[in-house]
Amino acid sequence: MVRSLFTLLIAAAVQIDARATGRNAVVVDSSSVASSDYDYIIAGGGLAGLTIADLKVLVVEAGPFDGQEDGVLVPGDYNPSPYFWYNTISAPIAGLLNQVFFVIAGKVVGGGSTINAMFLHRPAAEEMASWEALGAKGWGYSDLLPYWKKSETFSPPNAAYAAAHNISYQDSIHGTSGPIHSSYAEYDYPGGANFWTAGLSIGQKKAKDINNGDAVGLFNLLRALNPKTGTRSYARTEHYDRVKATRPNYSILPSTLVSKVLFKNKKAIGVEILDPATNIKKNVTAKREVVVSAGGVFTPQILQLSGVGPKALLQSLGIPVVVDLPGVGQNFQDQSSLAINYNYTNPIMPNTDSLVNNVTYRAEQEAIYNATRKGALTLCASTANQAIAFSLQNATTDYASIIAYAKAQKPSDIYPNGTHPTVLAGYAAQRQQQYAQLASPGSPIASVFWNTGSTTTIYMLRPLSRGTINIVAPDVTVPVSLDFRTLSDDTDLKMTLAMFAKNREIMKQPSMKVLGPTELTPANGATNPAVVETALRGSIQPSNAHQCCTTPMMKLEYGGVLANDLTVYGTSNLSVAGVSTFPLTVGSAPSSTLYAAAEKAADLIKKRNGT
Repeated sequence: MVRSLFTLLIAAAVQIDARATGRNAVVVDSSSVASSDYDYIIAGGGLAGLTIADLKVLVVEAGPFDGQEDGVLVPGDYNPSPYFWYNTISAPIAGLLNQVFFVIAGKVVGGGSTINAMFLHRPAAEEMASWEALGAKGWGYSDLLPYWKKSETFSPPNAAYAAAHNISYQDSIHGTSGPIHSSYAEYDYPGGANFWTAGLSIGQKKAKDINNGDAVGLFNLLRALNPKTGTRSYARTEHYDRVKATRPNYSILPSTLVSKVLFKNKKAIGVEILDPATNIKKNVTAKREVVVSAGGVFTPQILQLSGVGPKALLQSLGIPVVVDLPGVGQNFQDQSSLAINYNYTNPIMPNTDSLVNNVTYRAEQEAIYNATRKGALTLCASTANQAIAFSLQNATTDYASIIAYAKAQKPSDIYPNGTHPTVLAGYAAQRQQQYAQLASPGSPIASVFWNTGSTTTIYMLRPLSRGTINIVAPDVTVPVSLDFRTLSDDTDLKMTLAMFAKNREIMKQPSMKVLGPTELTPANGATNPAVVETALRGSIQPSNAHQCCTTPMMKLEYGGVLANDLTVYGTSNLSVAGVSTFPLTVGSAPSSTLYAAAEKAADLIKKRNGT
């Protein structure tokens, strides 16, 4: 049985080279692909690549293969920067004092799975029910559970270690034979116990398993970590290297762009590819289907360049309109973050900062890792193990007034003038779902991580604000206009302020107060509301590189782009897979849900094509 490999490369196009010979998957070049026949082309991949048994598949990846260097494989040496796209800067963000930001996305075989912080957490069941209400029928928590299990090999921690470090889990919801390894690193900084105790002190419950659909409470981080090798488990190693020796029908074309989808009338028949080194374009045909899977930023770019998107935008750039889909690029969401830095008069050592600042400790941990594949280097650099996921109710007693404020906002005031009525209708429907989740004790709106060193980070998971992504030229090499529009709904600021206050409450608990924390940035201990608000607006990061939802699986009358089988409205032989298909961002890191969604997408493609 050949496992679905619909969990592969975030900036790629997948096909199979009919001329491949021998038993191995092959790396091809652009000179050979144009004359080949392919059953499937997938423009984009990463955590949503493609392998279909006995079909012809080629992956056209915008980035190179990584070098299997320590910065990728060794969690404690985490260094993703060599594999970023470096061509996109955001529009000025009014809610963040008109700052502009570099847009982080993976440009490498394996995409986001190569550059992320390795967290594998699922959303709340309530969130997935909202997807279904918006049109994504069949994508609820129970529907995805078999795919979450299929995508992973879960390795439980040593029982004694788990008991001593507050790790709890449910075997029944985890997989045992999937491609991606999930495990708890069996190393903990001593200060983690203080943070855990502080969480209990403010009334937080211990989650039975944060992945079981009840996603609120204290928990330990589950990572995409191979416990035997102590290395990152990601799409390149598990969905390419693992199978390449037995997949002669699986080829990859790296460092090549997909510049647009080709159509005959409204039927997708292939893609145009561009070799950036030579600026030469070639057409490659697909006999069965084109799947666009280029992530939250580049999927809407490819569709718009192909003539699938808002009619007025396409016409203004001289692009022939294939299908007028106003929602392409207009439901942009991301998760903002706020780092809070401290000085401690009585810090607990060692901590995450020790790996950088203490030469002796670093050498000791390197020796342990090299000998046993254990120790601090199994934790992604600058991260510890404990986290707290908060619903709005357990973040603030002021939750009712925040919900009332949210309900008083007009959807048309959040989006730019001239936004299409169907997009606004879909946004209004989304807000109704989110109001219910804000009122629920079981739906997370934020999480807090303390790295046991100088920094606590608040991640805001479920924004009410919406951004936009639009092309500005009929050319794939020209960066898109990307507007995060962070805090365009001030409700998001109110929730961030509530979480900032909650973090201060955590730091005042006896188990944290004993460390002598002094708040430095962003607010330097200020309590004046206006001063704190300005400080936060100047310090919030608009993105955690979780760009999503830009070609949403929603009803057409809601500005949706995809039916619930991931096919693009108004076209044939064209579908989308990956994080851009989400109607709403999930209240967790997205990679675990991406792996599951990609496995489901593979089944849908097989069913559609009778394979």
